[in-house]
Amino acid sequence: MEKLSFSFPKEEKLCGEIRVAELFKQGSAQIAYPLRACWRLLPAPEFEATSAPDSQAASSPVFIKVLMSAPKKRLHRANKRNRAKRLMREAYRLQKHALWQQISTMKSEDGAPLRMELAFVWLAEETLPYAKVYERMGRLLEKIQASLS
Repeated sequence: MEKLSFSFPKEEKLCGEIRVAELFKQGSAQIAYPLRACWRLLPAPEFEATSAPDSQAASSPVFIKVLMSAPKKRLHRANKRNRAKRLMREAYRLQKHALWQQISTMKSEDGAPLRMELAFVWLAEETLPYAKVYERMGRLLEKIQASLS
C-alpha cells in the first residue's frame, strides 16, 4: 500500500500568467464561502517533467496543480492576505488525497491521462478561524469531486 504524502511541493503549484488567465476564462467554478474554486481538466502531456531528475518524487506524476489567491480588494493588509493563503494551503494539503486519487484514475476519450489546474480564491472580507476554513475546503473539494463524476 502506498503511503500518503501530506506535503505540498513546488511541483504542485500552478504558475504562469497565461495558464492562470486561461484557467479563470475557461474553467468551471464552485463556491463554499469563504472560498471559491475554479478548475479545468487538461490532457497530461507525456513529455512534461514533474520534478528534477535527481529528486525522489520524479517517479510520481503531478495530476493537480493548485493556485491560492487572496485579493487585495478583499483583504487590504498584506499580513491578512498571507494568513488567508496559509490557511487555504494547510486545509488543502491535509484533504487533497481523495481528489488526487480521483484525478489520477481519470482518462480522456482517447485514453490519455488527465491533469487538473485548480485555483482557490478567498472571498471573505476578514480572516476566519482555521476550523471553518478546513471544513469549507473539505466541502468544496467534495463538490468538485461530485461534479467530475
